[in-house]
Amino acid sequence: MNVKRKFIASLLLSTLVGAGAGAAGAADYSGSVERGFLGTQVQSRPDSTIKIDRATQEVYVNHFGTTRFENDRDENFVWQFDSAMSMNRFPLKAIAPAGFNAGNTQVTVLHPSTHFSR
Repeated sequence: MNVKRKFIASLLLSTLVGAGAGAAGAADYSGSVERGFLGTQVQSRPDSTIKIDRATQEVYVNHFGTTRFENDRDENFVWQFDSAMSMNRFPLKAIAPAGFNAGNTQVTVLHPSTHFSR
């Protein structure tokens, strides 16, 4: 009986620690968005449009590009990407407005080769 309790206690503890780590990871992006490290939501005309649904895992965007994101609920927003090269991959949820269903889509920002030649 004691072995069973210890197992359940350790299982619960590891679950709580894992959930806390996930929440902390999400919080890290909110600071980056507030400081503009991932770009800015804009009202301008987009260079491209990307439609996502629940099956979309990855999208690729251009650095300094302006992209309109649309989901299968007819929600949308436009984002201009101006991220540091070290922050070139992040969840779409990090930049999506509240209420936008971004699913588990990851964004990869493609930086031009001229950024690498310096």
